[in-house]
Amino acid sequence: MRIARYLVLCSGLILAQPVWAAQTLRYSAVSSWNMPYGRFDGDMLVEGIMYDLAMVIEKHMQMPVTFVVLPRKRVEAAALSGDIDLRCYLSPQWTDLPDQYVWSGKLFDITDVIFGGEATAPATDVAAIPAGSLISTVLGYGYPTLDSHFASGRLKREDAVDQEKVNLKMTAGRTPYGVSETMALNWYQRQTPRHRHSVWRMAISRHDFQCGVPKKGLIAAPRILKALDAMKKANQFEEILRKYR
Repeated sequence: MRIARYLVLCSGLILAQPVWAAQTLRYSAVSSWNMPYGRFDGDMLVEGIMYDLAMVIEKHMQMPVTFVVLPRKRVEAAALSGDIDLRCYLSPQWTDLPDQYVWSGKLFDITDVIFGGEATAPATDVAAIPAGSLISTVLGYGYPTLDSHFASGRLKREDAVDQEKVNLKMTAGRTPYGVSETMALNWYQRQTPRHRHSVWRMAISRHDFQCGVPKKGLIAAPRILKALDAMKKANQFEEILRKYR
């Protein structure tokens, strides 16, 4: 039964069953997600915040959820072509075409922090980080607080494919500083007691976690947003997050 929930879109694949697709909510899942946001078993999303969120949405809408698993760089194209009905773990600032979505509004906060290796001196602001320092970052992510420092060459980014790899690099001592979203950082440190990370952290950005309903999707946006609003009023987002904190 679980296998029936999944639809993996490969390169060039076009959905050719609009009647069938309209009977399910096609929910985007990014193949590079790590815990606590998502864990995959092969091509199947089986655990994490995004999985739990989808299961609660399914109950509210009384409609089966189909996970459309894609690389991060291909999700936007799928949304714009009408191949997905809901995209979460998103913010209008993270897409070049926010007007192509109907937005849920803030569901909870996402905070990015700079942290150091266990022997790295605390930094109170970005200017206090020594010139020339390497900072572990995620490939393709923008960091508004840091981007001008990277562009000028005062600081140097060293990209990893995802946030888990940033944390692994920091444990290995590959760079003196790293950037991570707080929930991903907290999860990694709980799972890795000998993580060798600093105690100090410096917040560099806060974003609203939102869901975007692609305007070309097959499910009417008001129906999806009504379910998300009901979840927020019932404090169900907080219940999901508490499980992973």
